[in-house]
Amino acid sequence: MTKRTLHNILELITRTAVVSGEKFKVFWFTKAVPWLRALTPVKALMLLVLAGIAAVLFVALLFFILSFGLPTVESLKDYKPSSGTTIYAEDGRVLGQVKIEKGSYVPLARIPKSMKDAILATEDPRFYQHKGIDYRGILRAALKNIISIRVTQGGSTITQQLTKVVFLSPERKFKRKIKEIILARRLEKELNKDDILELYLNRIYFGHGAYGVQMAAKTYFGKNIWEISQAEATLLAGLPKAPMVYSPYSDIDLTKLRQTHVLKRMVTEGYLTEEQSRKIYDQPISLENLRPQEEPAPHLVDSVRKYVENKYGPDKLYHGGLKVYTTIDLDLQRQAVTALKEGLRALDKRQGFRGRVGFKEVKSTPIQWGSLRVMVKPGEGFNAHVLAVGDTYITVKGRGLVGHILQEDMAWALINKKKSKEDPEFRKPAEIVQVGDIIKVRLKDFDKKKQLATFVLDQTPLVEGAVVSIEPYTGYVRALVGGYDFMEGGFNHATEAKRQPGSSFKPFIYGAALENGFTPASVLMDLPQIYEKSEFEQKGWKPGNYDGRFLGPMRLRTALALSRNAVTVGLLEKIGLDKAIDFARKAGITSQISYDYTTALGSSVVTPLELTSAYATFAAQGVRTEPIMIKSIIDGNGAVLESYQPDPKEAIDKTTAYLVTSLLKSVVEEGTGRGASGLGKPLAGKTGTTNNYVDAWFLGYAPSIVTGVWVGYDNPIASLGDKETGARAALPIWVSVMAKALAGKPADDFLPTDDLVFVKIDPESGLLAPEDAADGVMDVFRRGTEPTQFADKTTHGRFYDLDQGGTGTTTWPKPNLDEISD
Repeated sequence: MTKRTLHNILELITRTAVVSGEKFKVFWFTKAVPWLRALTPVKALMLLVLAGIAAVLFVALLFFILSFGLPTVESLKDYKPSSGTTIYAEDGRVLGQVKIEKGSYVPLARIPKSMKDAILATEDPRFYQHKGIDYRGILRAALKNIISIRVTQGGSTITQQLTKVVFLSPERKFKRKIKEIILARRLEKELNKDDILELYLNRIYFGHGAYGVQMAAKTYFGKNIWEISQAEATLLAGLPKAPMVYSPYSDIDLTKLRQTHVLKRMVTEGYLTEEQSRKIYDQPISLENLRPQEEPAPHLVDSVRKYVENKYGPDKLYHGGLKVYTTIDLDLQRQAVTALKEGLRALDKRQGFRGRVGFKEVKSTPIQWGSLRVMVKPGEGFNAHVLAVGDTYITVKGRGLVGHILQEDMAWALINKKKSKEDPEFRKPAEIVQVGDIIKVRLKDFDKKKQLATFVLDQTPLVEGAVVSIEPYTGYVRALVGGYDFMEGGFNHATEAKRQPGSSFKPFIYGAALENGFTPASVLMDLPQIYEKSEFEQKGWKPGNYDGRFLGPMRLRTALALSRNAVTVGLLEKIGLDKAIDFARKAGITSQISYDYTTALGSSVVTPLELTSAYATFAAQGVRTEPIMIKSIIDGNGAVLESYQPDPKEAIDKTTAYLVTSLLKSVVEEGTGRGASGLGKPLAGKTGTTNNYVDAWFLGYAPSIVTGVWVGYDNPIASLGDKETGARAALPIWVSVMAKALAGKPADDFLPTDDLVFVKIDPESGLLAPEDAADGVMDVFRRGTEPTQFADKTTHGRFYDLDQGGTGTTTWPKPNLDEISD
């Protein structure tokens, strides 16, 4: 061996050194260390041998150290899937499961040979020959990676992949790779090959929440794994490498390319002939409409999971076979999910089009999909690729369908927001998208004869929301939706989001007033008032009204119906903060309440569940019942661990509760909540909007159900947009939920108490209406507080003029309901 030959060998070795565990980089140390060139061949060879020995000793020491503290593999012997915890709706239907192993376990004998062959050929062709580590496979992958100077092929066996899924984290570190090798060798000693393959096929991830081959077959094809075709097997076998990249719901072109790769591997490994491969590629595949990623009540299921784990520990949660029965009405829950999603999408579109979600060049020669067809239902949303842009349409391809987005189906995105709403200007489609863009669409229709689809332009909302429905007399939570998409962080806005309620807090101020001598007919002035500096007020605070106007004298009923801020703050000043805060506490507000007059306008933060529960106290005639989500928890042996029953307590005088409800009925009938009146049932409720349209609320109820809706961004200062009030952003969601809750039920009204009287009053003065008055209205009073004086005909409609300091006929502006939408 010459010096030059040895130098070349050393240079070749160093060129193939693995740096960072991911990329093969050239490290020219012969250039960096000049003295190496001066070595004689013998010395250089000795140096190479010593270096090799040192490397072997280092790796052996590393294996020895890392072998301690590793999980035992004996737990996989005689493996049985953990029973976990199952959460049920009130009627016994399953809401969700909490398990270590996700998916449905299927024995190897029920998995078709075509599925096993496709996986083996693609992931580990020498699975039945190696002992957990495929050294030949590692060398082959290393050589291919060296040639391409990057990692193009891995060397992990199915056994290694199983250890990573079961025992280790997915992080890519050299130390984890060593642990993976150690565990793989141990696993091969404890289990036979078929057992390992069975575990792998039941644990590997296929995308879209599908773990294991059975769940994957259900998700993509709507059938059991033992019912799939060879073509379907080869499609599934290509997914584990990068499930969301190769998913047919993400990019069918890449799906078919990946299927081609699987078929080539099967030909190479002798599972198929070339002719068989071509026939399988052309076999028809019908993809099911994608199974919803979310369970019907994921936020509630997660709350149950946290509760059980905190109280009973993870072992009981994941292995105890617990059954948790909740109070959820599954049908109402599903409607609440749908209503919130639709409402948030509508709001998000009103704020304009944010643009594409990705970009991919349009290929001049499209990939042939064979007989692949995606079964898409109208209304389903997904990504689509823009193929062409016209003056009045966009041509797109998504989920195997090609079609158009017509101008009317993207009008919301074409509106020029800089122009006035009275005279809107529409942009051209080319101004918002270009060829190659990836955009969100929803299927509108599909013409089977023309094989042409019609789509609607869509986008995923950034705005969040929550819905809570409670049965007032029991406290049972009948529906709870904590956000638009649980997969996006899982934050439960229904129970955890602390937000300002705005005007939806006003009923507690009015309730305290009604409890302390005021009546629905009490007249207060809607006038500008500056509150001077005091121990709890900033100097110069002047509360205004939503419409920027002041309407003068008005009854409490009208003031709440029209959500007049100035009247509410004046009312709080008269009754005092202590009485108002005490009343809110009795109703069920548990969060801290600011001790200042801004409390009248909902400046103190609450959660949607808390505020909805407090409104339930009004609906239940003053009876307070803590909200209940869990009815009972039963262990694997049938023993009852917990059981909850309603514990109602009288919190507010029932006459006061009825008077508050009566005022809130006027909000729905003639005030800011009149959008709910279309349901045709006796309803009471209140809108809420905070400064700069940051939060939008609607809380309302019928005698049998209370529902609260909150809408806002996670950023607590981000505006929902101009005029996005509670009546516009939250109320439509509430109406959709309550329509389901009240469907088929009688129009029961709220029952008055014996301590109430109804009298006809003059709507302006609040006094008894003259006998011949044509404009008298009926109002309700606590017995003994009703007016006894008739409105004087000569002074009817005349009020004390505060500005002039005397008596006169003052003409006040009439309320414009189109401008009052708090």
